[in-house]
Amino acid sequence: MHFSRQIITLTIASAMAAYAQAHTIDLAINNDAVSLDFTSQLRKSELNVGGGALHHTDNGDMFYASLFVADSVNKESGILAGLGGRYYFIDADLIDQDGTALGLGGFLTWDLPNVPNVSLRGDLYYAPDILTFGEFESFYDFSARIQYRIIERAWIHAGYRRAEAGPEEGRDQNIEEGGFVGMMIWF
Repeated sequence: MHFSRQIITLTIASAMAAYAQAHTIDLAINNDAVSLDFTSQLRKSELNVGGGALHHTDNGDMFYASLFVADSVNKESGILAGLGGRYYFIDADLIDQDGTALGLGGFLTWDLPNVPNVSLRGDLYYAPDILTFGEFESFYDFSARIQYRIIERAWIHAGYRRAEAGPEEGRDQNIEEGGFVGMMIWF
């Protein structure tokens, strides 16, 4: 049953990509976890769709589909902002529970002034009890990173991520918590 949800999420994201003009693939890893994110901007629009997955060797897995708008705050600020949501499926291995969550939030990317090719990025998506389903009462996914553009369409990055699910009973479980390194390509 879990596998079919994952296939549906990835199929929807792939179908939407057919109507897209720009894509990013973002890979992040550490000793215990790997995550992959794919995003596409729809033609003649600031609307973006995507999907992603995170696998942690001990804590579980999460899969998501994204829908958000993104644009420059203003041309001089060097800040790109995105606002929208992610629909998550979470399989928490340590507490043997699973569920879904509609996380609302977004991201900010700031190109550092006077520091060529370096930017800071933060992402936050939060789902309170009313937007979580199954065996969870809350969920959040936070990450922060520094990234360096090594060529026009590729970045390397290092950062920190914490994704935590709050079950109906018992203690909250981290799906992922820790540092990571990775790369992002734009095509």
